[in-house]
Amino acid sequence: MKYLIILLILSIIAYIFTSLPFFAGLCLGITGSMLLSYNWYWNLRNAQLGDGGKVKTGTLTRMLIVTAACLIWVRFPETFNIIGILIGLLLTYALIFWRAASELFKRKR
Repeated sequence: MKYLIILLILSIIAYIFTSLPFFAGLCLGITGSMLLSYNWYWNLRNAQLGDGGKVKTGTLTRMLIVTAACLIWVRFPETFNIIGILIGLLLTYALIFWRAASELFKRKR
């Protein structure tokens, strides 16, 4: 989350100085990405603490978050750029992959 917060602050600053729709979309996408990350963490934590029963992955919640971000873009296309939104939404998965790869390479050393 700290990396996403840093990126959000940087994109807010970039939007303030440039007023480009890309950075507004990036802010929206990173906010959605933070919600996705929290949802992923919540479901992982519940699976770890659970009794070994049914494991929920939160797919519906993640789909609703992405759909809400896209609906905001459809409503305000002059304010938000879809490419910025998509990049922001993909940051969660990029950070998960980066963290997993760094842990894997730490174990091989």
